[in-house]
Amino acid sequence: MRADIFLAKTLQISRSQVEKLRANKQILLNGSPLNKLGIFLKAQDILILQEIAKPLSDSANSQTFEIPILYQDEELLILNKPAGLIVHRANAQDEQYTLVDWLRQKKFSLSNLGDSYRAGIVHRLDKGTSGAIVIAKTNFAHEHLKSQLQSRQMGRYYLCVIDQALKESQMVDSPLIRHSKNRLKYTTANKNNPNAKSAKTAFFKISSAQNEKLHYELIGAKLFSGRTHQIRAHLSSLNRHILGDYFYGYLGDSHFNGFLEDRILLHSHLLYLNHPKNGKILHFYAPLFKDMQDFLKTYFSLESYQDSSNNLLFPLESLYHSAFFMDSIV
Repeated sequence: MRADIFLAKTLQISRSQVEKLRANKQILLNGSPLNKLGIFLKAQDILILQEIAKPLSDSANSQTFEIPILYQDEELLILNKPAGLIVHRANAQDEQYTLVDWLRQKKFSLSNLGDSYRAGIVHRLDKGTSGAIVIAKTNFAHEHLKSQLQSRQMGRYYLCVIDQALKESQMVDSPLIRHSKNRLKYTTANKNNPNAKSAKTAFFKISSAQNEKLHYELIGAKLFSGRTHQIRAHLSSLNRHILGDYFYGYLGDSHFNGFLEDRILLHSHLLYLNHPKNGKILHFYAPLFKDMQDFLKTYFSLESYQDSSNNLLFPLESLYHSAFFMDSIV
């Protein structure tokens, strides 16, 4: 395996971030600074990382960047999170800039149930994932939304681009467990495994790449549970990988690398929930960010999904064509 791909998968960072480590001479190969990331590693090779800096996105380093607000009232806040931003710290000692830090800088009221570094956070999105996320402003809203998440009254639909087309739209109902060799990673397990947690995802085909030589496919995903890395792990079990997701097996190619080096093509496009106070069912569409829109417009024919401003939007009713998936709709 190439050194850059190995390091990106192992560290769960992008290859541009690996290149920064190499440029700073923080990567040693067999005792000497690694000069080229494109070399192939051998079984006897030893890689050493020195003083690895915690990678932060450009936006996270800025104190002035903005996050699109999709909705807010006195109880809750819906944001369109950019890729590259962590939702909350792993612990109180973690120093990475997070969405919670941004919320505090903007003086939003936040629920204070649990750890202070997770204030307001009801559910997560992975660092490399963009899209809709709900923030609780009050403890009442937090408890109500958490209950909805557990009872599946709250849910999310995702869009992602994968490296190989699915044979068909399908449901994956496979429990997840931590990987035996990499505790940051998850893999499918036997349903009888007492340590595994139930996980269910519906995947549906939307569009194939225009270029027949490329096997990219735009798909949708509906979560019926909210396990860590659920979509990524379930796709990996099908031998499919989200573009940019080196951690779960994506190998990279020149078309993707020329567009998007610091994210995975996974976006939380629709979030639905019951309002904590009045019980009204609310649906929030998170527009795709420009980087993902540009990629899709370049490699896919999606004119039918463009609105009057030429922005891509995928209404729920336009994505489902069978009774099997109609059962999944709220």
